[in-house]
Amino acid sequence: MPCSDSLTTAFVLPDLVSHCSFPLRINQHCYDVARASEKWLLGGANLSPARAAKFMGLKAGELTAACYPDAEPFQLRVCDDFMNYLFNLDDWLDEFDQLTDTRDMANCCIAAMGDPVSFQTDKRAGLMTKS
Repeated sequence: MPCSDSLTTAFVLPDLVSHCSFPLRINQHCYDVARASEKWLLGGANLSPARAAKFMGLKAGELTAACYPDAEPFQLRVCDDFMNYLFNLDDWLDEFDQLTDTRDMANCCIAAMGDPVSFQTDKRAGLMTKS
């Protein structure tokens, strides 16, 4: 490709949907489960109003419902919570020092997964992991 000094003003995204031979479906429990999962995360993550608005725009519950169109409500809720948790965890990690704070958060979350009943912490990531 030739190199150009001009600024790119647009780009074309490929049409990935038309190549899919499977019907696009969404789980029938999408709305109720997605709202419950969002409520869970917002209740525990202590996000600022700006971060909460950004999180709500993500619509991870809708993405999960499209990935698991046949899941029962409980199964879908587990997937929704995990997806919301991971997206939020990723945002938290963006704010930390890459070596020290990231390792500390990983250790906190792993400890919370290893013993969610007895593990004690005041860190949001650990508390969300326990819940």
